[in-house]
Amino acid sequence: MEETEDKAVLGKWTFEDALDVSGCGKYNYGLLTVCCLLILGMYIDIFGLSVLLPSVSCDLNLTTREQGILSAIPLVGVMVSSYAWGLCADTLGRRRTMTIAMPIGLFFNLVTSIAPNFKSLCLLKFLSAGFSSSANAAAFVLLGETVPLKYRNRFMFLMASATMVGQLFICLPALPIFSLKFHITVPWLAMEYRPWRLLMQILCLPGLIGIFGLIVLEESPKFLLSKGLEDRALEVLKQMYHYNTGLDNDKYPVQTLCLEKSEATASANSSFLRHMWNQTAPLFKPPLLKNSLMLYFILLCAYMTSTGFTMWVPTMTNAYFNGDDTSGKTFCEVLTSSIIATRHSSRYSNYTSIVRDCDQVIKPLTLYAVMVYSGLCGTLNLLLTFIVGPLGKKRTTLLVFTVCIISGIVLMFIRVPMLSILMFYVFPYVALILGNINSYLVELNPTYLRGMATCLSVVVARGFGFVSVQLIGLLLLEHCEPMITGYIVLVLLGLITACFLPPDVKGCSKTSRTPCDNIAIKQDKKKKNKIKGYIQTAKLPEAHDEMKVTL
Repeated sequence: MEETEDKAVLGKWTFEDALDVSGCGKYNYGLLTVCCLLILGMYIDIFGLSVLLPSVSCDLNLTTREQGILSAIPLVGVMVSSYAWGLCADTLGRRRTMTIAMPIGLFFNLVTSIAPNFKSLCLLKFLSAGFSSSANAAAFVLLGETVPLKYRNRFMFLMASATMVGQLFICLPALPIFSLKFHITVPWLAMEYRPWRLLMQILCLPGLIGIFGLIVLEESPKFLLSKGLEDRALEVLKQMYHYNTGLDNDKYPVQTLCLEKSEATASANSSFLRHMWNQTAPLFKPPLLKNSLMLYFILLCAYMTSTGFTMWVPTMTNAYFNGDDTSGKTFCEVLTSSIIATRHSSRYSNYTSIVRDCDQVIKPLTLYAVMVYSGLCGTLNLLLTFIVGPLGKKRTTLLVFTVCIISGIVLMFIRVPMLSILMFYVFPYVALILGNINSYLVELNPTYLRGMATCLSVVVARGFGFVSVQLIGLLLLEHCEPMITGYIVLVLLGLITACFLPPDVKGCSKTSRTPCDNIAIKQDKKKKNKIKGYIQTAKLPEAHDEMKVTL
């Protein structure tokens, strides 16, 4: 009787239980490394021009208007393509989407480095950013579906760190490369090969390494299960079990898997337009409507603030270190006086060419400042990976919002130069909520909608971030203080909305239980003991509880 009961208990496993038994070890850390490289490659592709733009504009003799267009082109590429990549990630697979799109994006990025003129540069950068953005739609979901729930939040935060330190990785090679002085004429391309072109090619390395790493990894087992490929999903879990524990595949105890009814995929027999509707509409209908609206509004509040102000980091830092008197002045007073001085010294309008010494256009001090800003952001995000476990996603999100609101208020009134810079750096760090929001998007949405949910988050973040950059440019000179006050209020609204996020739970909610869940819950105590026994037998390292990360 006991033996029969044991077989009933262990005969049908929920996916999360099966994932727990596979462990957390070498495979998961390898996947984390590859996904971080892909996300870093995407971020560099999209935002790399922010550091290169002065040299590019000098070399190609761009007008101020053309510089603005060139800065916006990568964001436009991301917004246009993100919906398609979300659809591909949910239908073709997370890994397959990236293995198709990322090499194409890398190719266009390399070709961009030899673009001879403004028009070709814009077209190629639009294409490279559009294809590279597939990583955002698929990589976060792939990682979230392959890591056991116990470690998922920390892994998502670690992966989000790759976006936070993007500018640091751009500036590190930029310092020695921009100290070089050479130009090689290439007649058949009608262009001159200068240091900034060499830097663009070197910055392709993270994405290239990530693509090679992706080849040896497996598809998300949960995606395979949602498509009815149970045998293939079990094979992937067995491979993970082997790499994580060192034991043979045949010792993996799971034989059959049970997927929640809410995770079932949509019909594949519908038309393309109907399929697009089926992948999008459920996110904005009950029971997913409330969570979708909250998460996307929180992203709007965070990234309108973060993206907008991050673009002004070099300007504000130069204002404090270019010799001007900053003592006894507030943030807005220094920034306004700096902009007025710059405008008075310029002899050209927005439609005239900018003449500069191309060998000295980017000062080392600017690169060091951006490195400090990016490095500090990455360090704080890494710190949050250890806090989110005991504190929880919701409380961590509230903490980030609260600290940024306080820094914004202090920024309005402080008259100490270095402290003012510090507060200016901390205020845009509201973007540190990204890891938590992506965790919510993975956990609160069914498997077949997760890619689309993540890609829509990219559209919201980058779309409203682009709007914010333009808005700050219009209001900064004459309405600096009201503008910053408005952004503080925006972050405050994000804080209030975050108060209504679902509490952190370790299992499925009562409203989402299915017959499969009820079987597991009914015999929960016995199954947990069995799982613990298998984990102890496999001698999975307990050190993972502390996530010892070596940087």
